[in-house]
Amino acid sequence: MTNIGHEQAHDEGPHHRGNDHQHTHPEQDAPAAASPEARHVHGVAATHGRGALRVVAISSLVLAVVAAAELSAAALSGSAAVLADGLHNLGDVFTTVALAAAFILSKRAPNRRFPYGYHRGEDLAGLLVLALIVASAVASGVTSIEHLLHRQPLVNAGLALAVAGVGFIGNEAVAQYKISAGRRLHSVALVADGRHSRLDGFASLGAAVGVLGAMLGAPILDPVAGLVITVIIAGVAWETGRTVTARLLDEADASLVATVESIASTTPGVLGVSDARARWTGRQVRAELTIAVAPDSQLRDAHALGEEVRHRLYHEIDPLAEVIIHLDPAGDPAAHAAVSHHVV
Repeated sequence: MTNIGHEQAHDEGPHHRGNDHQHTHPEQDAPAAASPEARHVHGVAATHGRGALRVVAISSLVLAVVAAAELSAAALSGSAAVLADGLHNLGDVFTTVALAAAFILSKRAPNRRFPYGYHRGEDLAGLLVLALIVASAVASGVTSIEHLLHRQPLVNAGLALAVAGVGFIGNEAVAQYKISAGRRLHSVALVADGRHSRLDGFASLGAAVGVLGAMLGAPILDPVAGLVITVIIAGVAWETGRTVTARLLDEADASLVATVESIASTTPGVLGVSDARARWTGRQVRAELTIAVAPDSQLRDAHALGEEVRHRLYHEIDPLAEVIIHLDPAGDPAAHAAVSHHVV
């Protein structure tokens, strides 16, 4: 019985299918570890890091322009709704700065204090985004109630309406961009921030409805729309909270674990698979599993089989960054007798 829990030797990051990496296989059917000439060239994680930072930078620029336009329009029109939305969008610029810091932090190399690296920083950033969504719900509710109690006439209402519309379009564009990129890069924090931007778009749309209502002689539409948006924000905050906290608590991804088990069990020479686990750390996946091998296998052969399983897993699971494989002699119930009383 041998434990071959290797840390991934490819410091550049997750193993992806496609043209992002190259392979040299002198013997295509040989186990991956059996041929010392077999080598891999990776550059995906660096590309993903640059991609995430590019998404954050472009989103921040768009939101900064939207916020500046809304604050200017609010000063010219006296619209409290547009002013609140402008301040909120300005706050989102600082939110994206927090995401950028998390992406930069995740690129730091592991060390003795943080041997698994800093990828959890992105999940912590997701918590920050969640807190800002909740704060948005509170601010939206308080502002709406205040507008119900104290209504003021608007000037330059047409300008306020147009800029609120621009706010909706800008936020929705940023939301789609962030969510799409976040799913592609496997970043829960970026997806959460994209949902936040979508909520901000609804807030801008609510501001537009309020301004339009005031223009048509029904100023009460402003605070009513704000209260409806508050309920929507609270609902998305709940869903986002479930997603982010699940990641932090290492929630099992059933389909991912099933894929790990399927790939390992279909590898020639593997007699059984058990204790398969997988968890996300930021945009990376780390997996562990136990495989049963023939009890009379030599160490070299057993090790080569374990490396072949790892090799196949890296090929088939895009964000996989590390695989730890434990080898058991098949059909030997006493293999773990020495430590069985320590296992809960």
